[in-house]
Amino acid sequence: MLGAILDGINAIMTEASNNYFGVPEEYAGADNSRVAIIPVPYEATTSYGKGTKNAPEAILKASQQVELFDDELWIEPYRVGIQTLDPVIIEPVDPLAANPFRELKGNIIPLIEFDKFPIILGGEHSLTLGAVKACVDRYPDLSVLQIDAHADCRQSYDGNPYSHATVSYHMYKNMPNPLITIVGVRNISADEVSWMEDEKPNINIFWARQQERWNFQEIISTLSDNVYLTIDVDGLDSGIMPATGTPEPGGMNWYQLMQLIKQLCVRKNVVAADIVEFSPIEGMHAPDFLVAKLLYKLIGYRCALELGVTKKYL
Repeated sequence: MLGAILDGINAIMTEASNNYFGVPEEYAGADNSRVAIIPVPYEATTSYGKGTKNAPEAILKASQQVELFDDELWIEPYRVGIQTLDPVIIEPVDPLAANPFRELKGNIIPLIEFDKFPIILGGEHSLTLGAVKACVDRYPDLSVLQIDAHADCRQSYDGNPYSHATVSYHMYKNMPNPLITIVGVRNISADEVSWMEDEKPNINIFWARQQERWNFQEIISTLSDNVYLTIDVDGLDSGIMPATGTPEPGGMNWYQLMQLIKQLCVRKNVVAADIVEFSPIEGMHAPDFLVAKLLYKLIGYRCALELGVTKKYL
C-alpha cells in the first residue's frame, strides 16, 4: 500500500518536472495554452564562461519552486496556459551558413501563426537571430528591445559571424525595417563604435552608467508597435546575476528590469521573447531561481490584461 502511494507521488513529481512551473495538464496542453516555452540548450561560441547549454534544465528545476500566485498582479499567471515544448537541438552553425538557426525559426513560425506567445530559453545569445527571423515574416515592422551589458554589434567574432557577440548586428541586417533599442550597455568595442559612427544605424543605446536618468517611457517610445524582447541576463548587475559567461558590474537591478518589462507589455505588442546567456553555477541556486522568477513575471506582465488585470497595476 505504502509502495503504491510513493509510486503515485513520484509519478506526479516526474510529470510536474517535465513542465515549467509544474503547470497542471489542463493548463499545459497545446490546445489550452497561450504561452509556449521553447528550451534551446545551444552553446557553440561562448568566449569566456561556459555553461549556457545547461540553462534550460536548471531553469526548469528552479521553476518548480516559484510561487504561482503573483502578489503584484494578484492573479495566478499560469492560468493563461503555459505549454512546455521539447528542446530544440541546434548543431553549431557553420560560419558560411546561408540560413542560420533555421531549426529554431521553423519551430517558432507555427506558434506565431496560432497566436501563441513563444518564449525561448537559451542557450547563448546568437540563437536570437533565428527567433527574430521567424517573427519578421509576420511582423515586418518588428523592433527589438534588448537587455544587455554588451552592444553585440560586431560583424564577426573569432572568425564567426554568428557568434553571441554579433547578434545585434545580424538581427539589424535581417530586419526589413531595422530598429533595435539596447538597454544596460557598459561594454563596447572600438570596432562597434566605428561601425555605428559610419553606418548610423537605427540602434538606440541606453548606457548603464546613465541608469539613474533613465525614463522607461522614453525608452519604450523608441520602439515600433510590435516588439521582440531579448533578455541577456548579463544586463543585470553581476552582484545579483553572477551566473553568466560575461558578467559586468554596474548593471540593472531586479526592480528596474521588472518596471521596464511591465511598461513594455502594457504599451506595446510583445510578440515573442527570449532569456539567454544564463550559465548555472553548481551549488548556487539563487541565480537559477532568479531566472525562473523572471520567466514567470514576464508571462504575468505579457498576459495580465488577458487575465483581467487592469492597467492600474502600473
